[in-house]
Amino acid sequence: MAAAATDLMKSITPAKIEEWTHSDPVDWANESFAIAERAQTKYCVQHGSSCELSDPAKVQIDAAYVAASAPMVREQLQKAGVRLAHMLDSALGK
Repeated sequence: MAAAATDLMKSITPAKIEEWTHSDPVDWANESFAIAERAQTKYCVQHGSSCELSDPAKVQIDAAYVAASAPMVREQLQKAGVRLAHMLDSALGK
């Protein structure tokens, strides 16, 4: 677990930190929703302006799905860590 966290932290650049900390929770929710709407995520099916949940039984989480999703998952974990650290620093006056 620690090795995975270290690996994630190694590729976070100062530019990414700057970009990711200059947004608010509404932006984060919109980012997550945009990911959910992507066809390759297979979370929901777009019907006009709504996104209806897919049938979980029809989503096959195989090696190809994991490989295709890994970069996005990595980045979302990095963003979450950076944003949480920034919020805690702000709350604690650092």
